[in-house]
Amino acid sequence: MDAIWPWIAFGLTLIVLSRAFGDNPLFRFSQYFFVGLGLGYTVTVLLTNVLVEPARGMVEAGPSIGQTIWLIPIVLSVLLFTRLGSQQFSWLANFPLAILFGVGAAVALMGTIAGTVLPQISDSLVSINTFTNAPDLSVVIGKIVLVIGVVLVLLSFSFTRSKQPTEGEQPAASGIHSIGHWLLVISLGVAFGGALLTYQTALIDRVQFITRQLGLG
Repeated sequence: MDAIWPWIAFGLTLIVLSRAFGDNPLFRFSQYFFVGLGLGYTVTVLLTNVLVEPARGMVEAGPSIGQTIWLIPIVLSVLLFTRLGSQQFSWLANFPLAILFGVGAAVALMGTIAGTVLPQISDSLVSINTFTNAPDLSVVIGKIVLVIGVVLVLLSFSFTRSKQPTEGEQPAASGIHSIGHWLLVISLGVAFGGALLTYQTALIDRVQFITRQLGLG
């Protein structure tokens, strides 16, 4: 039975790669299959780890304050089902939805600040140690170029500034805005190139899998 799974993966790989010849029913089937498989796995994990296992532990350990608090997310989850069927009590689902959106926005904002903004500021700071303890001159030059690039990109974000040069505007200000704009475009191009390289790596891996399965490699 285990020998059939590589051939199933082989067939699904060919079905997905058939998208290169245009949209077709087989490719749409693979989309529905992978989305359904992912949703089924997510539902199974949630039911097991969020509902079944905690409920079993609560029954085995006996009543406590912590277990009583655990009932709050269950009640909020049940309120979400009021959106199904009759809309008479659908307003009750606004409470868990507000909590979900609020917590999600807070987590995303904190993740952006702690994971992107603060590390970027930290890496952009040029300290005295950079010049005194640098193992190579290229490190110092790289730090200076990084700081200048970050400052120019930040200066290009002027949302109240007109796209067209206004009368009396200094040419230097317009030039700084253009340089920061192009630095941002280049950085986005590098990010896109990295994403494209990742996709190509995945494609090469699938092609090698096909050749190995056919005994050609």
